This record gives sequence, structure tokens and C-alpha cells, in this order.
Amino acid sequence: MFLLSSIQEVDEWGDLLLRCLQAQGLPEVVTVVAPSHWSDMQGEDITDPKTRTPILKSLLSFMQYFVPSQSRVYDLEEGRSSDAISAVRAIAEGKPSDVQWRQGRSWLLSEEVQWEEADGGTLKVTGVVRGALLSVNRLIHIPNHGDFQQSRVSSDALE
Repeated sequence: MFLLSSIQEVDEWGDLLLRCLQAQGLPEVVTVVAPSHWSDMQGEDITDPKTRTPILKSLLSFMQYFVPSQSRVYDLEEGRSSDAISAVRAIAEGKPSDVQWRQGRSWLLSEEVQWEEADGGTLKVTGVVRGALLSVNRLIHIPNHGDFQQSRVSSDALE
């Protein structure tokens, strides 16, 4: 759930956070606007529906940049109980979507790592493969080290 302000714009840190979450692959997202019982900096009453509608449209447009599937921003302003109920329903009934980068890829939840010096050095990683099947014909990527050719993949069932 993303909670946005109807008064303040998203600052640099918030923008960086959204970009990081977007890069990792966001699941199902629900965006709400915090209730505000004050007026904004210019003294304009933002509880007025004529003033809030353009703010909600602007926030929706902003969020659709990061989450294109976002179709609505729920307004939790006092007196808008239908939006609050709809937001709770979206949270309770929503099915988390799959993280896009994991589809069609295998990844390893490693349990043990060993370095063997024989034959110029071999990295032996033991763990559980998640996602797609791990193929010896594909390169593997080790973060901060690069891509490497696999020499062997073996399956040893635990007893």
C-alpha cells in the first residue's frame, strides 16, 4: 500500500524509493491518499471535492508512471467512507501478482558455498532451485561478479 499526501509532493527520497521498488518488480499495489483536515499552503480548503478531484487525478497519473496497471487512487478523506471501504476491499481481495523478472527464470536459494582450488578453481553452490528449471546450457549471473558458464548441475535428493 502506498500512502500519498494531498498537500506535499513526493520528495527525492520517495521518488528513489519508488524507482527501486519498480526495478525489483512490484506486486499488486493499492494507493491511498491520506486524510487531511488542514488547508494547504495557500489557505485553500483541500477538503472541497472540486479541489480534491484534480489532485487525485494528478496523483493517479504520477503513480501510473511507476505502476502502469494502477487504475485508482482511494481517497481516505473524512466523509468518503465508500472509498475507504473500497480500499480495504482491494487490499483484502487482491491477489498478489507475480514478480515479472522471476517468470521464466531460475534462481537459487543457496545453502552452502565452497571454493575448490582444483583445475584453476571452481565455485560449488548447493541449494534449492526456484522458478524455472536450471539448465547447464545457460549462463548464470552472480551479482557484482558477472556471468559465468556452468560446468555441471546435479540433483541430490535429501533423505
